[in-house]
Amino acid sequence: MNKDVIYIDVEDDITAIISKVKASKEKIVALVPPKRVGVLQSAVNLRLLARSAEQSNKRLVVITNNHALMSLAAAAKLPVAKNLQSKPELAEITAIETDGDEEVIDGNELPVGEHARQVEGDTAEVLAAAPAISSAGLTPASPLATTDTRPKGKGKSGPKVPNFNTFRKKLILGISAGVLFIGFMVWAIFIAPRATVVVSAKTDDQSVNIDVKAGDALTTSIDKSTIKAVVSKKVEEKSVDFPATGTKNVGEKATGTVQFSTNNISALGTTIPAGTRLTSSQGTVFVTNSSVTISIDNYTGAPTGVTALEQGAKYNAASGAMSGAPSGIDASLTGPTSGGTDKIAKVVTANDLQQAKEDLVDDEADSKESELKAGFKGKVSVISGSYGVDYTNVTSSPAVGAEAASGNATLKATVTYRLLGIETSELDSYLDKYLKKELEGQDSQRVYDNGEAKAKFQEVEVKKGVAEFILVATAKIGPKLDEGKIKDQAKGRQFGDIQESIQSIQGVEDVDVKFFPFWVSTVPGDESKIGVEFIVDESN
Repeated sequence: MNKDVIYIDVEDDITAIISKVKASKEKIVALVPPKRVGVLQSAVNLRLLARSAEQSNKRLVVITNNHALMSLAAAAKLPVAKNLQSKPELAEITAIETDGDEEVIDGNELPVGEHARQVEGDTAEVLAAAPAISSAGLTPASPLATTDTRPKGKGKSGPKVPNFNTFRKKLILGISAGVLFIGFMVWAIFIAPRATVVVSAKTDDQSVNIDVKAGDALTTSIDKSTIKAVVSKKVEEKSVDFPATGTKNVGEKATGTVQFSTNNISALGTTIPAGTRLTSSQGTVFVTNSSVTISIDNYTGAPTGVTALEQGAKYNAASGAMSGAPSGIDASLTGPTSGGTDKIAKVVTANDLQQAKEDLVDDEADSKESELKAGFKGKVSVISGSYGVDYTNVTSSPAVGAEAASGNATLKATVTYRLLGIETSELDSYLDKYLKKELEGQDSQRVYDNGEAKAKFQEVEVKKGVAEFILVATAKIGPKLDEGKIKDQAKGRQFGDIQESIQSIQGVEDVDVKFFPFWVSTVPGDESKIGVEFIVDESN
């Protein structure tokens, strides 16, 4: 029959060993103790172990060559073996006192495997298989049998065995709690304490009223009075139909022939260019169609065609001499002009085009401006009044001056909506620099509030993408307080002492101290843990 081998750890208590024995699936269990016998040095523990094994129908063998342990095992009626291959035996008991009818048994060698037959109830076969047991005087009443040979009539209960696992857990929890408590105390006393001294200073108002230019192509400069601006814009392709309100005679132009001549020899070689304007005696204007050069061959008559400057029948029947020829040269029509007709039509004017551009965006100014404001990223102060619209790629069909056959025309354009703003950081920097320049020579004063939060832009006018306006703000100017000196006066002191000390400084209106955590009542001695906050007394 198989046996189970249980190796005992030096830290195992008796409860753990008993649990291992009970958990074993084999009937024969060999216990192998460590070199330091540990818990098995107790006779009480060995008896508890033997009783538990018997109740669980297990047979135990202690594997050891330790004489003290062998004697204790014999007292508990547990056989021992020197190793797992040797036969078990009941060691001799020397000088062990027993109680009354408690039986002491001396055993010889007995193979561990033979215990299986005892478990099965065949005591006779066990004794036959192990003659060494009978030679040692072992009777069937020995602990190898199933009969209980423990002393009878004892009413006393066994000793209580402490649960060392529970004790160990409680000990670990206690140590952990102690470490946490010590860590918390170190943090609370040495690391956490901080304080902020809040100083309220008396201040005076100083007005800012300066002319400024702002544009996205400019840089922030006090000397140039310019601030870099940001642009929010939106581009859309738009079109609109509009009526043509202009009128124009689009009939035919009258034509004729003019003849140039001269009696002045010095005029020979003169060229009259094409496009030369000549005015008839009736006051109508004609334009030469081609150039003419006066030479010895044609000085008595050099002809060329002329066309009326405009359409209309009023240019017909012009005749006679014409003015406008070069000096020394005469011009006259060879016959009456003709062919001019009248036809009045609607045409597109420049004013029509401008009105159409305005109609493109006339009803959406408010909504587009709101969209542009929402398009700014970060903190931006919008320059109200800088909203504008730019038009590019403007085309009219028909074009300006052309006939609108239906009386209407169409305008198409790329429309760019623009709105200017100034980033808060840029405006803040500009006001700081401006006020610093204003306070030059006043070493006892400092700026507590540059007025950026309530700054306004007035009389805004945009020219070529640049906004010109008046920047208006109200700054708070007060005494210059030394932050290092305040820290030095506050460290290691309580609220009352700090208030009395700092409030005596000229220009200080009030003093408060904020402690952290809540149990702290004294400012730390380390200046790095002390903050100083200056606030403006708004009542002034």
